[in-house]
Amino acid sequence: MEQKNRFFVKDKVFYRSLAAIAVPIALQNIISFGVNIMDSVMLGSLGDVAISGASLGGQPFFILMMFSFGISSGGGVLIAQYWGKKNLGAVRRILSISMRLVILVSLLFTALSLLFPVQLMSLFSGETEVVQAASRYLFVLSFSYPFFAIASNYMMSLRAVEQVKISAVIYGISFFINIFFNYCFIFGKFGFPRMEVAGAALGTVIARVSEFIMVMVYMNFFEKRVGFRLRDFKTFDRTLLPDYVRHALPVVGNEVLWGFGTAITNLIIGRIGSSFVAASSIANVMGQFCNVFIFGVANAAAVLTGKAIGEGRRDHAQQVAQTLWVLSFGVGAASCVILLLLRGPVLQIYNVLPETRTMAFEILTVLALLQISLAPDMTCIVGILRGGGDTHVGFWFDCGGLWLIGVPLGLITGLVLHLPAPVVFLCMKLDSPVKLTLSSVRMFSKRWIRNVTRAE
Repeated sequence: MEQKNRFFVKDKVFYRSLAAIAVPIALQNIISFGVNIMDSVMLGSLGDVAISGASLGGQPFFILMMFSFGISSGGGVLIAQYWGKKNLGAVRRILSISMRLVILVSLLFTALSLLFPVQLMSLFSGETEVVQAASRYLFVLSFSYPFFAIASNYMMSLRAVEQVKISAVIYGISFFINIFFNYCFIFGKFGFPRMEVAGAALGTVIARVSEFIMVMVYMNFFEKRVGFRLRDFKTFDRTLLPDYVRHALPVVGNEVLWGFGTAITNLIIGRIGSSFVAASSIANVMGQFCNVFIFGVANAAAVLTGKAIGEGRRDHAQQVAQTLWVLSFGVGAASCVILLLLRGPVLQIYNVLPETRTMAFEILTVLALLQISLAPDMTCIVGILRGGGDTHVGFWFDCGGLWLIGVPLGLITGLVLHLPAPVVFLCMKLDSPVKLTLSSVRMFSKRWIRNVTRAE
């Protein structure tokens, strides 16, 4: 029953739904973190060049991931609201549209990475050794792009219909596959060739192919809620396409421009030096660990607000938004404390130069303090505004903050003023408090609630 004229949702069913979505997503992100930190530790034992090469070699994949995430999230805006209306036919048709798009984009990225690996990596670093290592990593990793895009899009689309456990299972299995083959190919164990940086990429390719196979088996033989099958690829709904473009395009643009902005900040880091690259890479892995519940709450916010709007429950959607907004501050504070406590012990396991370790410690301190604004900022923009169909406003807040504040400050402080690395890192993240303020005002105005579905 809807609780009117109250700030918080008090219905126990809501909190069970929140946990059912947020916890598996958090678990999935913990698994991804585990893969990244094991890669980082294994490559870190080979020195700064290896860890920097893998970090920079992964940048095109990061941009592809932003494209894929944007396409999937954009479709998820419509899927969540149609799920609220129980219109599964529309859900399948939207999924078909997003699948076609991610396949097209992933093939383009694969072609560019295979044809121009050295040229692409030269944009991110001027150090020959780092460029060579990054190019080897990129060339091998690019074979995984289509497999990743299809599997990721399918599992992210299932989130919008509150079906998230399968993704945690698939990523859990792929975690062990990834770690095993990374160990084998990086160090040449169990009769496998020693490939070092390229070996880490090959282990990831094998893991991505395994995810794709598991998704295909689940999609065609086990999934019952949506009922999407390979034959649905033939379906192309011209009626829903304009809706998809109208509401998904700002999300795709948001993620892509954010991805390019992040790539620019990594370019700035790469131009400052390999020590900053290695320190930032270590800090980002730790930040990813602390962000797992932030991502969980943000994704749950998108699904639960979208579903409430699709059901026609505007007051409940506002209560859901307010409740999750408050919870996100608690999650951000917890992330801050965890980062501050773990930064010292975790840095001891890395075989890096003392200068790099000190720099990473300082960057982690900055990142920890920023969690308090990053958590509600992400919950508002990626979760509440996006789930409510207010994708255009979310686009302007997120991309405007990064490109008008983060990127210019990074360029000025890093490449013009040559300030210390932790100061540069802080300046590149100062868009977060601004975005939090703007998105919070928008959320409390209630103008973010938009029903984007069509009448039957």
